[in-house]
Amino acid sequence: MFEYFIKGGPVMWPLLVCSLVSLTIIIERFIFFNSIKVNHSLIQKFLELLSKGDISTAFKILEKIYTPFKEIFESGIKNLNSPSIETILQDTAEQQIPKLEKYLTILASIASISTLLGFLGTVTGMIKAFESIAAAGTASPQIVSKGIAEALTTTAAGLFIAIPTIIFYNYFNYKVDKYVHSMEHYIKEILDIRRK
Repeated sequence: MFEYFIKGGPVMWPLLVCSLVSLTIIIERFIFFNSIKVNHSLIQKFLELLSKGDISTAFKILEKIYTPFKEIFESGIKNLNSPSIETILQDTAEQQIPKLEKYLTILASIASISTLLGFLGTVTGMIKAFESIAAAGTASPQIVSKGIAEALTTTAAGLFIAIPTIIFYNYFNYKVDKYVHSMEHYIKEILDIRRK
């Protein structure tokens, strides 16, 4: 593995940084999303209690509900009789979205940058290959092999980093959309309770 890293030339160093940052973000986001436990039956029980006006029992159940829904329900209880409850709930939900989308922009950037760095390595490798031909005055596999090896190694490394990064970026975006949709659904349910 280290041999391929050396063959890739200087472009492999920024690619290494990209891979480490990408891996760190992927692990962090996995841990974050796995920490969100969505117990829909418990949430429904909370909403039923809220609908019946049993606020004290609803508060006790609220302690077992996880972020990002906990904040919305807590805001719903505190502002149930407020005329601007819809705005308050929407604001609370919007405050949760940056927590869900944290680092995803960096992940998308790494996918693009690592691909471009791979192509940069291709160009620098081919330049070295042609410089070797010019210096030797003739073309042979031995003369151009080092430059071509650098070109192919960096291209492969860039794609090797970019492909899984894009896959995980799309997966995390799917999770964000799923939670945002759930938040919107529960806000509607709280508003329906408020209108009764």
